[in-house]
Amino acid sequence: MAGLAGIVYRKKKRMHWAKESDEIFKRQVEKMLQKISYRGNRNKEIFSINNSGFGAIIGFISNYKISSTKDHHTKKTSNKTAPTVKVDGKIYNTDRLYKKYISCTAANKNENEKLGELLTGFNDTILKKLNGQFAMVFKDESENIYIIRDFLGRKPLYYAYNNDTNLLFFASEIKALSRYKLKIFELPPGHYIKNMGKPVLFRNLDSKKYGEEVLQSELPDIKNENIMINRINDLLIRSIDKRIPKDRPNIKIGAWLSGGLDSSIIAALLKQRNVDIHTFAVGFENSRDLEAARIVSKHLGTIHKEYILDEDILFSLVPKTIYTLESFDAPLVRSTLGNIIASKMSSGADIVFSGEGGDEIFAGYNYFLNFNSKKQIQNGLLKAIKSLHNTALQRVDRSSNFNGVNIKLPMLDEKLIDYVLHIPPRFKLNYTMKLTKYILRKLAEKYLPDCIVWRPKDKFWEGSGIYDSLKNKIDCIISDNEFENGRILPDGFKLRNKEEFYYYQIFRIHYPEVDYNNFLSFTENFN
Repeated sequence: MAGLAGIVYRKKKRMHWAKESDEIFKRQVEKMLQKISYRGNRNKEIFSINNSGFGAIIGFISNYKISSTKDHHTKKTSNKTAPTVKVDGKIYNTDRLYKKYISCTAANKNENEKLGELLTGFNDTILKKLNGQFAMVFKDESENIYIIRDFLGRKPLYYAYNNDTNLLFFASEIKALSRYKLKIFELPPGHYIKNMGKPVLFRNLDSKKYGEEVLQSELPDIKNENIMINRINDLLIRSIDKRIPKDRPNIKIGAWLSGGLDSSIIAALLKQRNVDIHTFAVGFENSRDLEAARIVSKHLGTIHKEYILDEDILFSLVPKTIYTLESFDAPLVRSTLGNIIASKMSSGADIVFSGEGGDEIFAGYNYFLNFNSKKQIQNGLLKAIKSLHNTALQRVDRSSNFNGVNIKLPMLDEKLIDYVLHIPPRFKLNYTMKLTKYILRKLAEKYLPDCIVWRPKDKFWEGSGIYDSLKNKIDCIISDNEFENGRILPDGFKLRNKEEFYYYQIFRIHYPEVDYNNFLSFTENFN
């Protein structure tokens, strides 16, 4: 859990940036960090960077111990200083890459120092090989500043240019930038910005690599269902293991449990480690999700905690949820309400696992059953995964950070994604049974009762009962006439129902002058 904010400025010819200017920028960065203080309220660091053409004030907050800052003030040798890197997130293969490219020994070097050495002589090669979720700031030996985001966008990063004053602002969340009244952009996944340049692509989910060709050249083990099931099982276990710190054997491990397939199988695999697992469920009494979560918990023997929703309390959380989420997309707001409650429940755990991403890589949404060719299905999967960064991943990031939860997403591990995207669609969709995620269900048979394994897909806001509660409330507040007269926004965007109309009004209270078109996406397949 961490947050980034900063200002990069261009040095004009014959213009000297006075110390007073640096102090002004530092105060501005301080205010930006205050807006996102819940992302890392235990440690804070603000430092300056200067080179011949650019300068920067960088702010970093974290819930972890911050490494020594001596490198920020290192005496220059040949006009160069030691590299500096600050990461929101976690990179899992730093040690392996360091041994391969730098040295087999790394005595007295922490992860950030090794990562800084790997990125020295900055190019795309190492960036493409980084395995993990991250948004980071990197200063190279020549004091160039890079802001970088991982290729799935599992960690957020936004920026805004002020061309009149030669400034670039960036931050982990929109609320840290909204006061500047500039056009805010999302840094696209798999991109970086150097100094004040434009975003540069370094890695993406390659449509050529996972397109139609991969489906026509099936490997032998991709034709055998049992081999594939065992391989998925192995990859999921490895994904979970790498997300549990090896140097902290007695940590409290939690899992958000909706009773759906993805969260249930993650909880089941966690229990295979023979440790106590704490599960957390949210829903209205007698809702489908709550009942299913109880069944899973009892079957696995987890330490289970649930929150029974109250309609009035739930509705009172809407304004805070929209401010935290930074969106008025109705399905996203619904799900975030439940996630924020779940994150608060689970905040006492050291790490918490979520099944997010399973629907996107295993074809879990019911609309996949409407596709009639493997090419169409594969393109739908790629589109779903590429849309995660500012829909579901935005929801998980904001709701977990708001309550200081260290969230883990094993379904979105690179190696698992790569393997599953090579599996032919016929193993993911069973048209006869009208079921999605078929091969994952076959794996789940090893660990879960049939009523969970073969449970039809429910969106969280459906299974928990949240949607019906919100709809009933908002239908009483927004009249038909008010909705019809105000649903088309000044920019031409058409709000889709009364619920979204209501959320938009609250969004504008919190973000009155923000142009959302440059960073907001909206959930397709609305109902």
